[in-house]
Amino acid sequence: MNELTENKGFIYEFGKFVVDPQERILLADGSPVHLAGKIFDTLLLLIKNNGKLLTKDEMMTSIWEETFVEEGNLAKNVSRLRKILNADGIELIETLPKRGYRFLADIKRLDGETSLLVHRRMRVKITQTDTESTNGAGVGGSLGEVHSIAVLPFQPLGAQFDEDFFGLGLTDALITQLSRTGQIAVRPTSAILKYNSPEHEAVSTGRDLQVDAVLEGKFQRLGNKLRLTVQMLHTGTKNSLWAESFNAEVTDIFAIQDSIAERVADALSCKLTAEARAKLKKRYTENVEAYQEYLKGRFFWNKRTVDGFTKALTFFERAIEIDPLFALAYTGIADIYNQLPIFDDYTPHDFFPKAKAAALQALELDESLAEAHASLGFVLLNYDWNWSGAEVAFQRAIKLNPTYALAHHWFGTLLLRAGRTGEAILAAKEAQQLDPLSPVITTWLAESLNVSGNCEAAIALHRQTLIMSPDCFYAYFHLALIYADCQRHDEAREAAQTALRLSKEISMTLSLTAVLHAVSGEKSTAVEILDQLLKTRTTKYIGAVNIAGVYAVLGEENESLDWLEKALVERDPFLTWLNVDKEFVFLRSNPRFQTLLQKIGL
Repeated sequence: MNELTENKGFIYEFGKFVVDPQERILLADGSPVHLAGKIFDTLLLLIKNNGKLLTKDEMMTSIWEETFVEEGNLAKNVSRLRKILNADGIELIETLPKRGYRFLADIKRLDGETSLLVHRRMRVKITQTDTESTNGAGVGGSLGEVHSIAVLPFQPLGAQFDEDFFGLGLTDALITQLSRTGQIAVRPTSAILKYNSPEHEAVSTGRDLQVDAVLEGKFQRLGNKLRLTVQMLHTGTKNSLWAESFNAEVTDIFAIQDSIAERVADALSCKLTAEARAKLKKRYTENVEAYQEYLKGRFFWNKRTVDGFTKALTFFERAIEIDPLFALAYTGIADIYNQLPIFDDYTPHDFFPKAKAAALQALELDESLAEAHASLGFVLLNYDWNWSGAEVAFQRAIKLNPTYALAHHWFGTLLLRAGRTGEAILAAKEAQQLDPLSPVITTWLAESLNVSGNCEAAIALHRQTLIMSPDCFYAYFHLALIYADCQRHDEAREAAQTALRLSKEISMTLSLTAVLHAVSGEKSTAVEILDQLLKTRTTKYIGAVNIAGVYAVLGEENESLDWLEKALVERDPFLTWLNVDKEFVFLRSNPRFQTLLQKIGL
């Protein structure tokens, strides 16, 4: 039996800390401290070997057993433990450079009745906290451990003008406000959109979203009058942390949001720094009219469709017309122009420069805006091919807001394209922990695993994604490629056809079907699809890389290189994946291909 899971009935005590291996609980001064599973395993291993040198290999073998992980995982676990255990300035974990770690503590091992007394103290502490928190609607502490929250879509009472945008817009604004502290784990708007209906029960939704607490609200808007009721529920106990009602003018919306955000922060277990509290109350506009246009923009942006992006752009531009200093609205514009070139008929030369200009304008207005740094990094990577600049921008965004899932996700795709696969997996896992139900983020985690050679894990993760999000064409797209690599041609074609249908036959999925027909020996069908792509390109823009890929699998080396060179002139963002896309493997020794890689920065 693994030493980490062996049940011997002992409880360990050192300083202000108590560790119960059976309950897998760490207490500090009697209060529970949340530790993820492998971090707790790391602590327990150190405790059981107190005073002894543990090499990194020994620790990784004991903690992860048969699973291969990067050494950085261990370092990350130790760093998290240091932040918790060394709070009083006493170093309990010693690092021996290039060797390993040693735990240095005066540990008491408790058993029998002593153990039982510790358990009783622990349970009394938690029970008292629960009772205090549920007496009335005041903020009286946390129910157990509350480190993460989901703000559910605010629901309207009765039919009102623009009720959809106002409820979801307010929700999105609160999510942005809370996540900007960098200390509160908040599920992003994309994760909660599917729960935008009254029949979803709040606590069960919170459990689906893997959070400790949920914030739900209802509103009634009559002209300029606003009534808002909000409550925060613990997903473990179902008890209410607090509840409150607001009756105000719509013009008071900023003050209401500030009040809600502060109550959420006070109810969470983490203690916000002064800097984080300042970010919590920071406003990017004082103009209510501009703000409402921005809320409408975010409502349509979150639809993640071309039509939604187009409508959102109108509202963001209107917000800026009203308040030219509204930095968040510029970031919204940058996000739209960054996403449109993924779709057909949106040329990189026309849209990425606009995205860059909007991101730079947002940063000129507010250099501390994490979203703007991430948006800038996206342009630098996909259009400028400025790899080092993009990395700096993503890391700056993550430093400003460590809970911003998209920054971790985009940074992970940079690392994957650059061949830094181990780092890419860690970044993708970080993004998924922050947004566990995002189909796009999970898809790219699966792709990172596939590139690392763990194709079975990648297939399992794609299937898991499609259970939660059966309309995610990205997951079907990448699943088809993995099946093709495994010579599972029927399953590959089935997945590709589904991706084609769900994407409404955009060129990247049409190209995929041609590639799969070619690799399975059906070259005539592949040629027919290639002809269709070439004909479409005479009437609207489609990425040249999608055409080059079909020529490549047909063995047409010169034609493939010709189209890749066209893609170079057009700044096709898919060129940045040349070292990952397997259809181009046979070209890698060609001098023209090597020149392409150099010009892209690969």
